[in-house]
Amino acid sequence: MNSIVRPLMFFGTTNLDLCVTVDNLPVAGQSVLGKFTQYAGGKGANQAVAGAKLGLHTLFYTRVGDDNAGQFLLRSLKDAGVSLDAVEIAVGEPSGMALVAVDKDGNNLIVIDPGANQNIALDSLHNVITKIPSNAVVVVEMGLPLYVIEYLFAQKEKHQFTLIFNPAPVQMGLSAEAWQAVDIVTPNANEATALTGIDVSDLNTAAQAAQMLLKLGPQSVVITLGQDGAYYCDAYEAFHTPSFQVVARDTTGAGDAFNGGLSAAIAMGLPIRQAIVKASAVAAISVTRPGAQISMPLASEVEDFLNLMSQQEK
Repeated sequence: MNSIVRPLMFFGTTNLDLCVTVDNLPVAGQSVLGKFTQYAGGKGANQAVAGAKLGLHTLFYTRVGDDNAGQFLLRSLKDAGVSLDAVEIAVGEPSGMALVAVDKDGNNLIVIDPGANQNIALDSLHNVITKIPSNAVVVVEMGLPLYVIEYLFAQKEKHQFTLIFNPAPVQMGLSAEAWQAVDIVTPNANEATALTGIDVSDLNTAAQAAQMLLKLGPQSVVITLGQDGAYYCDAYEAFHTPSFQVVARDTTGAGDAFNGGLSAAIAMGLPIRQAIVKASAVAAISVTRPGAQISMPLASEVEDFLNLMSQQEK
């Protein structure tokens, strides 16, 4: 591993997750009983927390409202060790909210009101970009408006950062120039399907979709496949890494755990295959716990988990 650990900076959304656990997810017209809890969430925030809890210097740009939800969300980020230096407080705007239903098998349904996440001024963003540390690994998720993503990606050449792009939730219309700035794109199977039109249902279709994604311009592709692991390819190699088999309690934030773990591993200098394995371990641990940010493991927990998995393989 590289002895020099690079800083991380995340750009993305922050939401208050209003969660209801149910036996079975409802269908249209059906009412079900459940138990309510609220958690700090949002894709970008979850990813930033995952990176910070692994012990890395982590900055995060987001917007939260000047409401009670915003105070709760900021406290969660700070408690996890995320730097708030780049966070913007949106005066008079509501914080983002997500309604989450989770069934007994850990499956979920999510509806999001983006609130302050959507109203980003490019002037403010320009000031934030000056805070990107030298040699940083920058992670951007697609819950931000497209004009923000385009602007961020256009800064890569000038600021010389490594760019990891999590295209979730998928929005169509990203320019060819923006795609070409991406070092690693990290869709799950559904997102890869939406971006390529290929129904990603196994390793063969994942490989096809990955090749099509490479043609968009990214240097490399990681498609996460849930219990089927992850598929990686670039111009020189392609490989599959299996998942860790755990009993899922709540899959909310699993993709964010993976992205936070992957970016942290890359910042630590791990080769890409090892980085994906570590990211998979972070995600596996997270789904055994309820909630999003509170489910993200510490570095010591990930190491213990990997050691245990290694011993079980022998």
